[in-house]
Amino acid sequence: MTNYAGEIRRKGFVEKVSKYPLVGKVAKYWEENPGLRQPLGVLIPLVLIITIFAIINPRVISEQNIFNILRQAAIIMVLGTGMTLVIATGGIDLSVGSIVGLTAAVAGLILDSALTDFPVFFAIIAAISVGIACGAVNGAVINYFKVPPLIMTLGTLTTIRGITFLMMQDKIVRGFPDSFSFIGQGRIGGVPVPIIIGLTTMVVGGLILSSTRTGKYMLAVGGNEEAAKRCGIKITQYRLLAYIISGGLAGLAGIMLASRIDSAQASLGTGLELHVVVVVILGGTYLFGGYATMLGTLLGILLIGVIENGLLLVGVPFFWQQIVIGTLLITAVAVQMYRFRSSSMGAQE
Repeated sequence: MTNYAGEIRRKGFVEKVSKYPLVGKVAKYWEENPGLRQPLGVLIPLVLIITIFAIINPRVISEQNIFNILRQAAIIMVLGTGMTLVIATGGIDLSVGSIVGLTAAVAGLILDSALTDFPVFFAIIAAISVGIACGAVNGAVINYFKVPPLIMTLGTLTTIRGITFLMMQDKIVRGFPDSFSFIGQGRIGGVPVPIIIGLTTMVVGGLILSSTRTGKYMLAVGGNEEAAKRCGIKITQYRLLAYIISGGLAGLAGIMLASRIDSAQASLGTGLELHVVVVVILGGTYLFGGYATMLGTLLGILLIGVIENGLLLVGVPFFWQQIVIGTLLITAVAVQMYRFRSSSMGAQE
């Protein structure tokens, strides 16, 4: 995906501006860190949209509203971290919303029954374990039975949701212990706990992706599977790991969601998979694998969060939010495909 013609133009630009100290340093840093180009492409519209909404309604940039946006986005941060890793390997996981609902139900039923002396700890471990198991099933079937990720995770999206409805039987569990509610409603040093969990998860995911062998191998698997095999990379191992991480993080997101709203029901998490895919692709992660950016995913999350929150504050009906999200997904994929074709043509030159 290297655009050699574009690289030559950029290097020529860097040489021209190098005589201006400050501009030259910025241009050189930009040239030496190509991974920042995609995320910064999201930062510009993010700043523009914040400015527009702030002019229409100054409440958008109030401290309370900023915390509200980040708190609402925290669950997507957790899910987006796992989805970024999965898409980096050339896969996709459309079952994350259903896993959120299932794991929230598991945690809620355990807390409701209180069969153990440590119900909160046990509920958290059980929910995350169920998420990991769902991710392992997705990864195993995709890798060993060669079922396309789209088909497999669409199937488990429906299957897991059905299992959740069977478990709950239209039951809504409410009134969790304070120690559990703290996960979704508490604060540490004035900062909501969900925000801390979400940002920490993204930082760890970003470090895995950019600074570890595991992350580099995941990108290699998604970029060129045949070349990765010839280099001795265990394709199955890293793709399976990506789905396991995604499932485990969906379990964590289920806990956060149940804790935040202080209830668990079978419909929780419905539609979250669309939001997660949108923010990851919008952030610059390549839909077909081989390139991923956790910073871009974070900026994509903030962009969607600001748009949804801003539309709500200016009184735009909810269905317009759905239209905007769907349009952004189509636009992001179209831009990616255009860049890919341009890079391919550049490489041929």
